Amino acid sequence: MIPTVYDISITNVVSIEIEKTLDEAVDKLSKANLRTIVVENKKQNCFHILTTRELLQFKIENINKDTPLYKLNIPKAKALDKNMNLLTVLNYIDFSDEYMVITHKDELLGIVSYTDIVNNIDPQLIMEKQTISSLIHQYKAITTNENSSTFEAISLLKDNSTTDAILVLDKEYKPKGIFTTKDFIDVIRYDYDLSKPIKDYMTSPVDTLYDDTTISNAINFIKKKHYKRIVVVNKDGKISGVITQKELLRTFYNKWIELIKEEGSKISKTNEHLMQITSELETKVALDHLTKLYNRKKFDELLDKNIEEFSNLKDETFCMLILDIDDFKLLNDNHGHLFGDEVLKDIAKILTTKSRASDIVARWGGEEFVIILPKTNLEHATFFAEKIRQTIENFDFKKINKVSCSLGLAQFHNSDNKIELFKRADDALYRAKSLGKNRVELEHL
Repeated sequence: MIPTVYDISITNVVSIEIEKTLDEAVDKLSKANLRTIVVENKKQNCFHILTTRELLQFKIENINKDTPLYKLNIPKAKALDKNMNLLTVLNYIDFSDEYMVITHKDELLGIVSYTDIVNNIDPQLIMEKQTISSLIHQYKAITTNENSSTFEAISLLKDNSTTDAILVLDKEYKPKGIFTTKDFIDVIRYDYDLSKPIKDYMTSPVDTLYDDTTISNAINFIKKKHYKRIVVVNKDGKISGVITQKELLRTFYNKWIELIKEEGSKISKTNEHLMQITSELETKVALDHLTKLYNRKKFDELLDKNIEEFSNLKDETFCMLILDIDDFKLLNDNHGHLFGDEVLKDIAKILTTKSRASDIVARWGGEEFVIILPKTNLEHATFFAEKIRQTIENFDFKKINKVSCSLGLAQFHNSDNKIELFKRADDALYRAKSLGKNRVELEHL
């Protein structure tokens, strides 16, 4: 007896009408201690599924909690009749259908996941239901035309060491015969003329199966005929592929095992996805809203981590760079704050482009930027800072002829703390300003 979807469904579901607000949906989820709620759209006679994944996305997008659910992008759910058996359902859905609702006469009865369906199906039942078309795609046949020379066919065999047979097709791509290594031995034994067409030496006719044959019937066919392989054709009789009994069984069970593994770990993957979205939220909080660089708070956190890491390393160090845009207040006064914002964003792009993936770039505040250069000594950091200074000086900022910047550099030493390191870099920046701006100055120990 094959179970129905209702047999394995969760019937203790919480639902809400689509006209209600996001806040009301969250309130219902919280009170029921659930992560999934069914949204009923009675006007369109359909259902949606709202999960914590969507809630996290709405949070990232700063969606107002008073927004009606019908205005939100909530995935539509497939509705399955309670009497559908699992095999029928398996042909009706795919892995993208994470959750489905169970109904009967338009009444909501429960909810079921794709994972639940897969985990409750006996593989033997699938063999009796699924067709070989789902397996044959990776076993494309090596083919040749019936009028090709025997020499060409033998060359094909030689060049395709993974197969021991070549299908011989007519001009409509329908199988006329098969040329196997056994036939090749006969060619050698009787010293046949290799210039003659392969159809003269092939085994013919060749039995075929349609690609809508079930896996179970295909296996029985091979056993009954004592064939090593089966030739599979589509509904028009044209070749689809060739597969051996061993390949057929191995592919099916591999596919089944992969399916179980994939769906068995789907909850973990969902949790990973939720963690990723949570991480995106944390990243958003850590970014400067204008430049999209790290903000001061995040930079402080990452500086602490670098100090902790490099304090324990004898042969490696890092440098910190502070950059300040020269005469930025004058630029704002003369050209407006909107243009000043564009300059900040352009410089942020320059810093990001010129930095390595391991470098940490942040906006410290106002017109100041900071960069951590891991595994970089003062000599190499000076070269990098000079490159940044020149790039900014030569950059086309549109309304203004030139924008320059001053930079201060300091190298981390094992006895340093954050305050000491930052002060040396800040003092170096002050000297760069005092000595005429648009220059790089190094720490004084």
